[in-house]
Amino acid sequence: MRRPSLQRRLLWFVGLPVVALWIGAGLWLAQGARHETAEMFDRELERTGASVLAVIASVPDAALAARGDGAAIAVAEHEDEGPRPEIVVRDRSGRVLLDASSLPPLELDEATAHFHSMTHAGETWRVYQRWDASGRHWIQVAAPLHDRDELLSALLRGTLLPLLALLLLLPLATWLGLRGGLAPLRSVSRAIDAQPARTPTLTRADVPAELLQLTRAVDALVAKLDTALARERRFTADAAHELRHPLSVLQLELDLAGETADAASRAQHLQRAGEGLQRMERLVTQLLTLARVESLEALPDAAALPLAALVRTAVAEAGERAIPRDVALSLAADGDVVVLGSAGLLDIAVHNLIDNAIAHGRTPGCVDIGVRAEGGMAEVNIDDNGPGMPADQARRLGERFLRSSGSGSGLGLSIVHAIATLHGGVLAAERSPLGGARITLRLPLQAHHR
Repeated sequence: MRRPSLQRRLLWFVGLPVVALWIGAGLWLAQGARHETAEMFDRELERTGASVLAVIASVPDAALAARGDGAAIAVAEHEDEGPRPEIVVRDRSGRVLLDASSLPPLELDEATAHFHSMTHAGETWRVYQRWDASGRHWIQVAAPLHDRDELLSALLRGTLLPLLALLLLLPLATWLGLRGGLAPLRSVSRAIDAQPARTPTLTRADVPAELLQLTRAVDALVAKLDTALARERRFTADAAHELRHPLSVLQLELDLAGETADAASRAQHLQRAGEGLQRMERLVTQLLTLARVESLEALPDAAALPLAALVRTAVAEAGERAIPRDVALSLAADGDVVVLGSAGLLDIAVHNLIDNAIAHGRTPGCVDIGVRAEGGMAEVNIDDNGPGMPADQARRLGERFLRSSGSGSGLGLSIVHAIATLHGGVLAAERSPLGGARITLRLPLQAHHR
């Protein structure tokens, strides 16, 4: 199957209308030439008739009758060189004064000057007849139409033959023009092929205006692909780095469990291996969650959400995880805080914030959760009574694997930061009134709640 060609398509779209216009113009020129030739031929007959009548008016009728055809020849000598017309002159009684015609005689016609056509001996003649100004002489001037046709052919050859030559050269000229016009497309293709090692920028100063939309769209698509590939490479590198240590510990514990003969020691090694597997499961889950959130460009399930109800549910579910660490949870929420967001993603964010406070607070300890509207933003404040967060870590809040202590993977707050950014919000850290850290998630309020 032959591949479609843009140049061939444009050649058809440009060439066919031009050929159609040429044919239309040729027909219009031919019709105009035919009309002008007919008028010129008729005017020549009129001029000949007027010249003959002017000569006859100065010669007595008797003298004309005596001279016969010689008078007609004498009159014809006053005309321009060329085919001589057929001429017949009569007086009012019908007597032939001049006869230089092979046509059959015509009856005297009292009508005004007029033209008509007749056929004689297989040939068509154009006939002009009229009376002179005094009404004494009637003249008939005729010429064969093939003289007019020869003149018309000469005019058309001089006009249409150059146009026909141009029409034959049109495909080559159109092809060359389209090839030059499509050169920027080939330049864009060469720019892509010439830079395989890095991402080319197609939108340049020399790109024509008609290609700007295409090049900008391609540049934007390539930028998105670059971002996605960079994200995938970062995810792969992070996963390989973070899983290397737990896998090594797991392998070590399983090897020790297999080598020891003591049942109590084997159980202890297996227990630590199980705990390592749980940590690996949490790490993989967090990595996948972070990769999924960072790959989103918009919220697929955005809806108006009562933030207090969502946080209240998260606090209730986190209570079971707080009990083993002897951490008390408290909630103070404004029920009229509504945000536009994804319920699933915001639920993950709030759970991570509460779990982070439980894990890094004191034991026993307390975690206070507050929901309120402040300055056109909805705020979720998580306060703990732990050691707090160093100032340099607070400034780098949201970075991957940023750990404030030896526990955890350092991905919880990274996930929350990515979710906040996706919702048009921010994540901030400061000193808590409880003595530990306060992590604040700020989200835009829904329009009619501001």
